[in-house]
Amino acid sequence: MGFLNIWSTGKVQNLANATQKVLQAASKGASLIILPECFNSPYSATKFREYAEPLSASPDPAKLRCIGTNSQGYRCIHHRWHILSPKGELIAFHRKMHLFDMDVPGGMSFHESDTLSAGKKTTTVDLEGYGQIGLGVCYDMRFAELSTIAARQGAFALVYPSAFNTTTGPLHWELLGRARAVDNQGYGMVTDPMGQVVAGTNQSEDIAYALLHPETIKRSRMAIPITFQRRHDVYPDIGKLVQT
Repeated sequence: MGFLNIWSTGKVQNLANATQKVLQAASKGASLIILPECFNSPYSATKFREYAEPLSASPDPAKLRCIGTNSQGYRCIHHRWHILSPKGELIAFHRKMHLFDMDVPGGMSFHESDTLSAGKKTTTVDLEGYGQIGLGVCYDMRFAELSTIAARQGAFALVYPSAFNTTTGPLHWELLGRARAVDNQGYGMVTDPMGQVVAGTNQSEDIAYALLHPETIKRSRMAIPITFQRRHDVYPDIGKLVQT
């Protein structure tokens, strides 16, 4: 897999840049390519509606016109990211469930809920050649229930396209990725099932690559068999309580 860290000064430039980076990652052998959250829009509650676009208005999904876009409905806007096949076919999408509302004293204040509406479903998708993966977006990562549900439904990897800010990012970005991977003994950000960071990028433009090995997950789950040690006689199995 390859995951991209990109930036530029405008939507048109970012789309062109994303296209170039995707082609570059594919040429290096990546068969699963992940773009960052909100790569086609400034990360600002005052800009989301301006940059939102309905999927039907996206002219060329095979060339990234709809991946990760904010989807505009009649009454609300969802922050939604899309899974596309190599042919540009829409396989699945996830609406961000947990909106980023925060007030850090002496830091920053931000409220996605001023503009966006929250999704109401968890999302897992079966990718040919990979298996089940659990989908989330950025702030969703802070809520362990979402990743636990995906893992209980058979997901071997958790994918969270993210645009962490400079206040909470340095504090929690790597910590959360490692925690979710250890919680559920799967891959994430890319962190292996034992919590070790396999690949990552810094704040500059870059492409990171990683190989996902099912045997690594199998060995980890055999060594520390928490899947079979959960006490569902004491607390409920949320993987069975929630429908995707």
